[in-house]
Amino acid sequence: MRRHRLFAAAPAAAVWAVLGAALLLTAGCGRGDETAAAVAGERYTVDDLHAYLSTSDDDPVAERSAAAEWISRWVFFTAIEMEMADRGVVVTDEHEAQAVAELTGGDPEFVPGAPGGTLRVHQQAVVRAALEWSEAEAAEQSELSGRSGDDELRHLCSSHILVATQTEADSVLERLDAGESFGLLAVELSLDPGSGSVGGELGCVVEGSFVAPFEDAAYAAQPGQVVVAESQFGFHVIEVASSGPATAENHPQLDAATLARMAADAEQAASVRAESERQQRQQEAITELQTAAVERYGDQVRVHERYGHWDPAGFRVVLEPPA
Repeated sequence: MRRHRLFAAAPAAAVWAVLGAALLLTAGCGRGDETAAAVAGERYTVDDLHAYLSTSDDDPVAERSAAAEWISRWVFFTAIEMEMADRGVVVTDEHEAQAVAELTGGDPEFVPGAPGGTLRVHQQAVVRAALEWSEAEAAEQSELSGRSGDDELRHLCSSHILVATQTEADSVLERLDAGESFGLLAVELSLDPGSGSVGGELGCVVEGSFVAPFEDAAYAAQPGQVVVAESQFGFHVIEVASSGPATAENHPQLDAATLARMAADAEQAASVRAESERQQRQQEAITELQTAAVERYGDQVRVHERYGHWDPAGFRVVLEPPA
């Protein structure tokens, strides 16, 4: 089912590139009051539409596809603004000013007062307001979850031997209990060529570097303990050297310089993780907003028959009646 998208989870520059491409929408100043489309009482006139399309009443059919696309977008933004208003989110003069600055900065030929310019600015302002609201929602969710860029991530110093079956893992444990060297067994048996060639050594890496089953088992183990974890790669026989935040107490085998580097890595990783989670929460908020608007207003849209037919399931105007 086709949906309009107001925001996509991506770095800020990419977000605005997508928005810029999707939201460069215009409409002319109204010269009459015949309704081209309406959403829950909010009207868009035929003259406004024709000003945008540069068409006339004498030849409206020639631009039906363009009209259908534009009306679909007008309905979408109108529904989004109504849904935001119901949540107490208002498109302000500041949002409008920001929109003017963004549009004129991106297109030196853009004239806010030209035909279509006012609505183009307002729709960009709707995007601004929605992003501002979603950022606040994401920040609130981060506070409720107790996660932030200041979270201290742990490090795991370990080695492993990767084998294909539980039976093989049990055999490795038996040989270790019999006194054989972990490193030599890794060279002989491990299916991981990278670590196997160096005796199974994985070094000391920040939390989140390995798959969840591996880390769950390893962080639950005590230093010097050997545990087995199953993942999509097979069975890991893991020897834990140390784990925890990068301190001498947790990792007594490491020197001060190594611990300092690990602490810096953990701080950076925590910041990246917090930003990724924030962006995900922001995307979830925008998606929920769009879904709510579509569900609430899908059956409250009316479109003049000369421009097509409203399809509430697709939340768009189609040229032929929906099945």
